[in-house]
This record gives sequence, C-alpha cells and structure tokens, in this order.
Amino acid sequence: MISIKTNLKNTNWLKYIIEQFKNINLTNFEIEVIDIEEKEKFPNVIFYTDTYKQNSLNIFNSNEVLPNGKIEYLGKDLYVLENTNTQDNNFELNYDIFWNAFVFLSRYEEFLSEKDGKNIYSYSLNHSRVDKYSFDIPIVNILFNELEDFLKSNFSDLDFGKSQKPVIDLSHDVDYINKTIQLRLKQTVFNCFNTIKSITQPKKFFKNLTKTLKFAFSNPSYWCFDYWQNLEKKCNKTSTFYIYVKNGSKNFKSWLIDPSYDIKTNIKLQNKLKELHKDGFQIGLHGSYESAKDFNRLKEEKEILEQTLGIKITKTRQHWLNYFETITPSFHENLFKFDSTLAWNDKIGFRSGCANLYKPYDFKNDKAYDHQVIPQIIMDSNVYDYTDDEEIFQKAKNMIKMSKEVSKTTHISISWHQRVCNSDYNWHLFYEEILNGI
Repeated sequence: MISIKTNLKNTNWLKYIIEQFKNINLTNFEIEVIDIEEKEKFPNVIFYTDTYKQNSLNIFNSNEVLPNGKIEYLGKDLYVLENTNTQDNNFELNYDIFWNAFVFLSRYEEFLSEKDGKNIYSYSLNHSRVDKYSFDIPIVNILFNELEDFLKSNFSDLDFGKSQKPVIDLSHDVDYINKTIQLRLKQTVFNCFNTIKSITQPKKFFKNLTKTLKFAFSNPSYWCFDYWQNLEKKCNKTSTFYIYVKNGSKNFKSWLIDPSYDIKTNIKLQNKLKELHKDGFQIGLHGSYESAKDFNRLKEEKEILEQTLGIKITKTRQHWLNYFETITPSFHENLFKFDSTLAWNDKIGFRSGCANLYKPYDFKNDKAYDHQVIPQIIMDSNVYDYTDDEEIFQKAKNMIKMSKEVSKTTHISISWHQRVCNSDYNWHLFYEEILNGI
C-alpha cells in the first residue's frame, strides 16, 4: 500500500496515470493520492513535489511543464520532456515520471496542437515533437517499469503480478474488394510521387516507374478473404476484419477517400463475413472518413453493420485513421468497447508510447474514458509505401519483440489491408513471416 502526497491543485490526471500503471504493471496493492497536508492511510509514503522534503522519499514534480516539442534522453530508450528533470540530487527520483507518462499516454501534445488549430491527421510528420524516432519506443511502458523498479527498491513488501501471454491483435481493414477508379487514381498519384522522389537514383527510379505503370493498368482480383482465413487458421490464429458501411451523401473528398462497396446490397460479402464470424473471426466497423466528426453518421454505420450481419459490433478503427482528439473518442465511448485507430499513417511506432490496452483520457471531463485502445503499431503501408529504409522489415519485427519484452500485459495490433495479397502489392509475404514468428 502506498500514499502519494502532493501539492498539485488538480490530481485527476495523476490518479488517471496511476490507474493505468496499476492495470498495465499488475499491481496487487492500493495507491492513494492525497494532498500534502492530509493524513496518509498507508505506511509507505512518497512525496511528489518540486521541493525536496527531508527524511522522506521524493519524486520530482516539474509543475506540469508544457511540452515544447523537445525531449531529453536519460538513457538509450528512456527520454522525458525537456525541463522535466532537476539537478537537485537529493531527490530519490529526479525526473517527473508521472507527468511524462501522462503526457505521452494521453497524447497531450496532440490535444494542445488541435486546440491551436493544427490537427495531426494521424501523421507523425505533423506532430510537434521534433524527434520522430521517439515514437519507435514504448516510452510509457519503460517509464512504468522504471516506476515499478523504484517502488520495489524502496518498499520490499509490494506485490506485483506475473507476466501474461502477449496478445497480437491481427487485423485487416477492408477498403476495397475490387479495383475502383478512386483507388487507381490515389495509388497511381502516390506511386508517381515516390517515383519522382527517386529520380536521382536510376535503379530505384526505374523500379518505381515500373511499379507505377503496372498498377495503373493492371486488374487483379481484390477478393482476398479466403487467403487470410486459410493462412490464419493454419497457424491457429484469427483476426478482425474492419468493414466499411456506405451511408449518407458524399462530397468529392469522401468519394475519393472512402471505400465504394455497399455492405447492405453485397450479398456475397455479407455471406463471407457471416462465415468468417462463425469461424471465430471478429468483425469491426471501419468508420467512414467523415464519421470521425459526425456522431449520427458513425452510429448509423454501426447499426447498419449490426443489422445486416446479425452480430454485435464492439470494435472500431476509423478509415484513414482519421481522428479528432476533442471529438472522436467521445463517439467511441458511446458506441464501442475497443478502438484501434490510434496509429501512424506514415510510420511504424507507438503513437501513445504504449504496448498495452489502455483507457484514453477525456480532457474535457478530466478522467479516463471507459472504452479501451488497442494500439496499432505496424500497418502494411508503413513498411511498403512510406519508407526507403532497407532495414524496415527487421525494425518492424524488433518492434513486436520489444512490445513483448517491456510489458507483462502486451496487447498490440498489426494491420494488413484485405486486398494486398495479389500482383498489385505482394505485401502478404512479410505478414506470413510475422505470423510465423508470433
């Protein structure tokens, strides 16, 4: 049992991060947060202030310093926000472990950016943090492990639970079941961009040019459900298929970005999804692009999918990972139990710094939401479309390995689009390699 005594005026965020720590690191003891003047209930006491208290155990409080885009490394895989540590060596823990864990897990940097009118749109490139490599590190887990070690070294009677079997949540976003004009346009433009970028590297340029022309004029089958079903059942695995629901009017942007199939009228697709569900696979909603900021649209899409397939939908992932910090999570709170939207479009990595299920933070009401986030750390396009790094495949495998090593309760998601096991992509081979290694 531990009492944390602090002079914080608002302790809601501190209580939130401690609850996430307890769930993720499996504490079998209580932790209370009280005012510095209150009488503690428990014999193990920690002071969390910016002033060192003699003859006590102290963790430095940086007074909720606002993130400025810069971080400081305290070790190879341990970093904190700039100006959240102290030169006072009297502190038993001289950096603000609680505030840093909160900022990274709640994605407070994104919240502040959105308040300033600069939406991230799920691209790390748009994030205010300068060091993008920092997203390769499950920093919250590392901070939580540092906290666990700190507590164990000072209070030998504390009981922590044993490690659980890691969960790798396999998933497939169903964007296209045939090659539409919209997809042909989008992917060809993207491929042309990558081709132009490589013009100074002749070998790579001609490879990209060939790829661009091939995609623009080819027409392979995009019905790949059977491949995933057979592959995963062979490995005693099942996955989640996130399904789009055509609903409401569209502007040009949503016409271009959203999928085109209609689950309400596509009997072949309905039957296949019912078969998959009966075979132990899960079905989630792949919310349309505009639904990330339109509650009624998202609610109707969920209801249509449930009524069409006759099953309950509890999981979601927004199309294009479209997400608005001050809007979207409140929708998910009312409609779903699990959300797997929080990932990067342009890179592999830990957007929330976490390799676990966790409850996101409700900034409006200063408390945890009830629904849980399944962090997606790798998507097929991350490794094939957005990088020239020849080591990206090994880095992706290392990221899964790291997820298992840093947490007792690992629960992460990887996503391969349903259509990509054909001659247009051939992205499925690396998925097979991952599947055989988990």
